[in-house]
Amino acid sequence: MSTSLKVISIFAGILVGLLVMAQFRTSTPISSSYPLDQLEAQKELVQGYINDETQLKSRIVSLREKIDATLEDNNITSQTTNLDRLNELKEEIGLTELKGEGFYIALDDSPSIDRETIEGEEAGIVYAADIRDIVNLLRANNVEGIAINDQRIIATSSITSVGNTVLVNNSHLAPPFTISVVGDYESFLIRMADQAVLQDLKQRVNEYGIVFSVKQAPHVILPIYNGQFRLKYIQRADESTA
Repeated sequence: MSTSLKVISIFAGILVGLLVMAQFRTSTPISSSYPLDQLEAQKELVQGYINDETQLKSRIVSLREKIDATLEDNNITSQTTNLDRLNELKEEIGLTELKGEGFYIALDDSPSIDRETIEGEEAGIVYAADIRDIVNLLRANNVEGIAINDQRIIATSSITSVGNTVLVNNSHLAPPFTISVVGDYESFLIRMADQAVLQDLKQRVNEYGIVFSVKQAPHVILPIYNGQFRLKYIQRADESTA
């Protein structure tokens, strides 16, 4: 081997040795992108949780608002239903004015009768029983409402004679009597055509001149019941369902 080749081989060996030693002595770590990628993935995951939580909170708030609105609507509906039912009950017991088509019945003693002295034929006097018979006939005809001389008639109304007057709802009434009715006029006339209906009153009308007439009216207004209520059978709602 020539001297020049030996020199080149030695020089190359020294250079390789120096490179190997430098590699072992260096403190610089080998660079890698793996930890950075993992950190970025974790950051994205955390941000995703935050975004989902924000959306869920917003959804919860929206659902609560809908629930509150639904509860309020249900409450209003319930109140409206209760109010409607209350109004129906008030109408049934006469605590509201009643308006509608109907008719008036005029009923009065015979002109020849002096009720103050009871002179003349007593058969020419209008009695409480006559008014009761008419009211019962009207009820059987399913009229909507009745009033006698501005006294509203309800299921518990009493009609009795006291001296020379008629007592209706604890109010003393004297003739002439006007019976106001909200109901079917034609149907009532058909019932009146039956000879067996109000037979005694019809006979006294013909024989003694008692005034009795029926007149149709397009607008009848019945007043509010202003009498007393019998409380004997009234119970609180919670007691009646117990």
